[in-house]
Amino acid sequence: SVFFSVPNFAWPQRSSGVRSRGEPAEAMSMTLQKRLAAEIKKCGRGRIWLDPNEANEISMANSRFNIRKLIKDGLIIRKAVKMHSRSRVRKNLEAKRKGRH
Repeated sequence: SVFFSVPNFAWPQRSSGVRSRGEPAEAMSMTLQKRLAAEIKKCGRGRIWLDPNEANEISMANSRFNIRKLIKDGLIIRKAVKMHSRSRVRKNLEAKRKGRH
């Protein structure tokens, strides 16, 4: 429809992960490894930390067995739960009791 009427239109090419000189792209996609690690550690994907210095080794892992090995080696870690502090809420409630705000 619209695209075919535009002269010299070319569909964008999908990048292959490797640049022209043979070096890998900056960020490797490690969604599979993150998902498997989250299932193994029984937490969400957001709590999984993958060592950025060992991206090549982590990206080679494609099975639960390999992911367990990386967890044991410390290349994949389950992050601590983020704290949700109520200290500001308590301070504001105390001030409201005194008739402020």
